[in-house]
Amino acid sequence: MKIPRSFNHPSLDVIEVQPAQNKHRPLLFIHGANMSAWCWNEQFMPFFANLGYPCYALSLRGHGNSGGHQQLATNSIADYVTDVQRVVEQLDEPPILVGHSLGGLVVQKYIEHNKVPACVLLATVPADGMLPSLMDLALYNPSFYTQLNLIQLLGTWSTAVDVARKAIFSGHVDDEVVIRYCAQMQPESPKALLDALWLGLPNKKNPFKIPMLALSADEDTFFRPEHIKQTAKAYGAEYANMKETSHAMMLDSHWQQSADTIKQWLHQLQLETAPG
Repeated sequence: MKIPRSFNHPSLDVIEVQPAQNKHRPLLFIHGANMSAWCWNEQFMPFFANLGYPCYALSLRGHGNSGGHQQLATNSIADYVTDVQRVVEQLDEPPILVGHSLGGLVVQKYIEHNKVPACVLLATVPADGMLPSLMDLALYNPSFYTQLNLIQLLGTWSTAVDVARKAIFSGHVDDEVVIRYCAQMQPESPKALLDALWLGLPNKKNPFKIPMLALSADEDTFFRPEHIKQTAKAYGAEYANMKETSHAMMLDSHWQQSADTIKQWLHQLQLETAPG
């Protein structure tokens, strides 16, 4: 799916994986910083399409094959929320939103004014922003904090393989896999990152009482499980911590654990596709 450029907004690229038989409401996946839609298509989209979910993954403006790369530095979280809205408007029915990291913050902001069937937050930017997490990291691991800042500024292709592996993966991952993934990553908008620190944080916590699931990763170098647990509490969301899993939960060697947890939670909600 390609959403064309409008007067105010760039074109948006959306990857689709359709099930053989449509049994459930669609899933719309929203990536985090430095990534684009590709990260969902490695494991999660084929997995959930096989279960009967129509799957869509958006590349936010300035990311992947979407337009707006020249304006990347000025992109805000509000701009990313608009991108999600434009995709939702093209779908036949409201999707279940799945947001990772910065994409999780985009989901939090989207549901302040929009109702969807359900939301899943994976290693999300916490409801109180990135600042507490960054302060912890700077205090307890200053050298790695500096390396992560370079990743945010230049993309993971600019860092050593071992640093990228520690930031993104858990368990054994071959160098070739790390390099292949890192080659597809990119810089992030400084404006969006400032929003995630304090300028663009949520001010309404789930006003429509949307069913939500928040997953933390036990080996997350960015957001500790307690940060995600506090976010789940703020939203009245169910919470689970994935053991031996890293920040990039959809790419991690233990991605199946996270996918199965989401599958079971969605099954309990019984969100079948809307009639007609």
